[in-house]
Amino acid sequence: MTRRQLLIATAAASTVGAGVTATQGLTVASVDGQVDVQSEQALSVTNIEVRGSDASFSRIGDDNTSLQVAVESNVGDTFEIIPTIENSGANSLAVRFSFDIPADIQITAIQFQNGNGSNIVQSDVEEYVAKIPGKSTQDISIEFNIEDTAQPGSKDISVNVDPLSTDE
Repeated sequence: MTRRQLLIATAAASTVGAGVTATQGLTVASVDGQVDVQSEQALSVTNIEVRGSDASFSRIGDDNTSLQVAVESNVGDTFEIIPTIENSGANSLAVRFSFDIPADIQITAIQFQNGNGSNIVQSDVEEYVAKIPGKSTQDISIEFNIEDTAQPGSKDISVNVDPLSTDE
């Protein structure tokens, strides 16, 4: 083996050893994704209440982290959806509310109904972020307005509630 080949082989072996040492510092949970699974399991939608529409239908998704609502309201009407969100984990959980709503419906307000959580902040178009305290159940008041130019009929709204991170 030449001197140059020996130096390259030694450098390669050192790099491999550094990679093994670096991965030893990670916990098993962070390597295989269990932290996210634990957050998802701690977060659930447990109830939905609809106020202010002529007729409504609501359902919680199969994974308990989404909800669908169909409302029958007149043009210019306002209505409110109040999902109950539970964080069964010990730590606070940052969550994202993502809305899929028709163009003729606007979200006019979104807030914790009982005032126990942090502020709910808009992070993108039809997306909001909030922090749910650990071991708590929070009612979220979401107010909507139907534009004056909307076509009459049923309006469908979907909301996904996704965990973002935990405070440990």
